[in-house]
Amino acid sequence: MSSGGSGSTISSGSFLDLLPDELLIQIFGHLAVVGSTWEEDDPLRLSRLPYRQSDLELLPCTGLRGYPFLAQVCRKWKRLLGTPMAQHLIWRRVCIDLGHELITSIHTPLRWSNQRPTTAEYNQAFQTKTISAGKVLHFLGGVAPHVTSLAIANSEGFEADDGEYVPLADKHNFGPSHLGFALALVRNTLTLVVYRCNDLVTADAGVWTLASQLPCLRTLAVEGLRALLPEGHVAPLGELSKLESLTLTGDEFRSDWGVGLEAIPASWSRLTALTRLELRGHSLLPELPPWLAAGGKPDPRSGMPGLRHLDISGCGALELAPLTRLTGLHVLVLQNLALDHVLPSPAEVAAAAQADQQLARRALPDLQPLAPSLRSLSLSNNRFTRLPVWLHRLTRLEHLDVAYNRDLHIRSSLTPSLSSLPHLALLDFRSVHVTKDKSYWCEAKCTTMQHLSKLAKALKRRCPQPRLLMDI
Repeated sequence: MSSGGSGSTISSGSFLDLLPDELLIQIFGHLAVVGSTWEEDDPLRLSRLPYRQSDLELLPCTGLRGYPFLAQVCRKWKRLLGTPMAQHLIWRRVCIDLGHELITSIHTPLRWSNQRPTTAEYNQAFQTKTISAGKVLHFLGGVAPHVTSLAIANSEGFEADDGEYVPLADKHNFGPSHLGFALALVRNTLTLVVYRCNDLVTADAGVWTLASQLPCLRTLAVEGLRALLPEGHVAPLGELSKLESLTLTGDEFRSDWGVGLEAIPASWSRLTALTRLELRGHSLLPELPPWLAAGGKPDPRSGMPGLRHLDISGCGALELAPLTRLTGLHVLVLQNLALDHVLPSPAEVAAAAQADQQLARRALPDLQPLAPSLRSLSLSNNRFTRLPVWLHRLTRLEHLDVAYNRDLHIRSSLTPSLSSLPHLALLDFRSVHVTKDKSYWCEAKCTTMQHLSKLAKALKRRCPQPRLLMDI
């Protein structure tokens, strides 16, 4: 009788109801930080590498805002979510994804919490639902004492599950002034991410000035820029004396000319605490400033003496020669720059024009001066036809990425030149020497794959075994 009563009690409720409050709050806290990249999206676990992948885009994690029905489950959960302990744990990282907020507001009725609405019901709700900036700010005001990381995402639109772009022009009234007020609410935050909110950061230059008034800010990322960003607009960021990571990226899916920074402001020389600088997709950026690539020992009072990570992918007009003077770099990312080991000869240019083939526009400088410290080098999605002859001299390398160089022809053995690198952990040779006709392999393709196979066998004899990514 007792066992029957116990079984009926458990079946009518949930095992979670039996957990202590403290443990249940810890579960809620885990939901708040779990990422949005699932195993099926990243089966090779490339998002864990110290540099971005040219074929993998990471979206801001929605955190607990991605679970809008938790407080509706039962009175106990609603009570726990309102306790100071839970508030401090689950609202340290807050993401206001305006596209996601719109979708969850459509699904708010409890009857839709465990089943999807019909297409007609969804379309009808979508036409009537809007997001109030006042409600967003009211929510931020309630959790502001706990927030250490704030992300604002998708103010202009988002990609739906079917891949179609959904504009949000008339679905919310959240503008630059509201963003400024939000920054004032979380003035002591450590991390600020503005993802695909071009209308919020380019319509009013004052937003950049407000961002510079966050005294504790360690990480700033503004991604998805779709317009020119004048030097004067971002100059106030030089006041962020504690900033350690700065990311400004242009929209990588735009093909037009003129996106992103026109120049790096001189005021950024005061960012002496910066260790990570990502400037992706700035098509008009002409050069790195002299104080960034100064020879010899840098002045600890100016420049970026602690810079360890530099990403200038997609900066098609940037002069690359000064890179050889950045001898303190640990990570260098040079993706989508139309690079080769040398510039093509006039005869090769003429032959490529007749064959409608794209050749390199620039040559990669010799990076051997970086050998004492460089640990990760990403050269993916370029136009390499051969590997640089000096790669094996970068003896500190842990990660080498040459994926998506579709004309790369490996003419000689990679062993022991690459296989003997003492710290090697990953070699990425995916999609190299891709031919239009996949029904057979030409001689160059066969030679390339033969050398990669020999490299794979050599790496298997090492312990621990480095990872080799290649197409089979």
